[in-house]
Amino acid sequence: MKALPVRSRIKLKCFSQLMHYFKQMLMPNLSIFITWGLLSIITNNLSGELQRNLLEVNHWLTYLLLPILISYSGAKIFNQKAAVAGAIASLGMIVVSDFAPIFGAMVIGLLTGSGFQWLYKWVSPRIKPGYEMLVNNLLVGVSGGLTCIMGILIIQPVVERSLMNIGALVYWLIEKNLLPFISLIIEPLKIFFLNNVINHGILTPLGLELSQKTGHSILFLMEANPGPGVGVLAAMILFAEKEKSIKASGALMIQAIGGIHEIYFPFVLMQPALFFAVILGGATGTLTFQWLDIGLSTPVSPGSLVVILANTPPLQILGVTLGIFLSALVTFTCASILLKKHKPTPVKSTSSKKELSMNNESISEIIFACDAGMGSSAMGAALLQKQLAFDHIRIPITYRSIAELKKNPEQLVVVQENFLPLAKEKVEDSQILPVTHFLEIDEYLPLIKQRINNQPSQELAKQTVQSRKGKVQKVVFLYEKNRRGSQTMGMIVLSRIAKEHQVFLDIQKEAIEQLIEEEQILYVTDQMIAKNYSLEERVKHLLIVDHFVGTQEYAKLVKEVDIDVFVTQREATTDRTHH
Repeated sequence: MKALPVRSRIKLKCFSQLMHYFKQMLMPNLSIFITWGLLSIITNNLSGELQRNLLEVNHWLTYLLLPILISYSGAKIFNQKAAVAGAIASLGMIVVSDFAPIFGAMVIGLLTGSGFQWLYKWVSPRIKPGYEMLVNNLLVGVSGGLTCIMGILIIQPVVERSLMNIGALVYWLIEKNLLPFISLIIEPLKIFFLNNVINHGILTPLGLELSQKTGHSILFLMEANPGPGVGVLAAMILFAEKEKSIKASGALMIQAIGGIHEIYFPFVLMQPALFFAVILGGATGTLTFQWLDIGLSTPVSPGSLVVILANTPPLQILGVTLGIFLSALVTFTCASILLKKHKPTPVKSTSSKKELSMNNESISEIIFACDAGMGSSAMGAALLQKQLAFDHIRIPITYRSIAELKKNPEQLVVVQENFLPLAKEKVEDSQILPVTHFLEIDEYLPLIKQRINNQPSQELAKQTVQSRKGKVQKVVFLYEKNRRGSQTMGMIVLSRIAKEHQVFLDIQKEAIEQLIEEEQILYVTDQMIAKNYSLEERVKHLLIVDHFVGTQEYAKLVKEVDIDVFVTQREATTDRTHH
């Protein structure tokens, strides 16, 4: 296969990264869509003042709370202060928008976060000691306020015009009975884990506008329809080889009832011919919904049969059920033919041949990483934790998005094979294990257990902990006569510098009059207090500074002088693991 040109690879990489950012904004806020759906069910069965109040709550959920939190989450990708700026920036779009500015909030969140990050990097080296807090908060206001104005004047008009054009295309497709052809785009993009971006970033804003006119929208069903996934998994159960059949049977209920569509994506990716089956099934469901003129009044998340039917108007339950059933049936029939016609030769487990991307570090944590950090990665982490518990192996196992991974040579990152290049780019110094499917735990469990068992024994680990007893685990700023303003500022400065260098410090302050010296504490004080109380003769670890808010002494302390006496973040994690 001919390699893509450099420019095309760069564009593809940028697009992929942008989609990752969008998912980082949407995934933390999926609970709002669930709340929205539950409140809609309750509201439809009420009347009077309470119903009117809940209708108002639903309105502010979609038009105010959701855009603010999406923009906040988008800017938080950069840091916490950028997140606050992102929330501020979103208000301008909310004020001038005629519909829920969900996609606009995604755009403005990224712009605000990147803008704040650029400003901070430019200003940070020029900040004089003691002014860090003031300048940082000023940057939040400046970046948030300027982007808010930009959102009113530029971003929202552009986003609104773009959505109107897309909406016009959708209306035209509906009028011409061509809406099912959108499945040619939606279904493949879903398989590449862009399902939430499509649903909540594009279909939901358009569906909201359409539902205001008709009371319901077919767009809320197009991505959420679980029929294609159910059909593929059912065909896998009956016609795939035994190993895949067993895994598909466990995934079927998770897909249909749990609504986690990501569970069936790897099955399609392993056999690309199934793309045709899910496209045909998705188009069948959409055609049925359009032919019967049915839809939902609110978006649904997750795309579960239970959630969808609970949000369906009573008179349309039969039609929605029929559409989902037919899409599952068509997908099942097509997938069954493809599986029987192109039955693959059994794929031998490659776990024995696979090499973990290893270094000489031990494993302090196992992370299941996928595109969104939910769904199949969460199930994989739960399965591995259960299996390791049988062998009395205790090690932290978590799951998260690849975009959230931090560099740490002691972490083992388990990723699906199609995300391996992205994982290597994000955490090249970590230990990485590519797998075909997170649920195929028998394939990679022996390799992980072997690697863990080859680590130093528990007894050796305990000895390591004992040998570190003399290390500093706490820093105490000393103050005199209840005057502690400068010491408080010093604590903030040291904490920031230590965090940047991954040094774990418990930082406190204490009155010199009540001091009881301890060997595992580093005391920070100035020349006057040190001299008046003869601290150089009394305490083992002492740092004397000219000024409590000066950064040079703390930076030198953390980076050059006494780094060996501190318990680093990595060491602290290892201790907790072995205990």
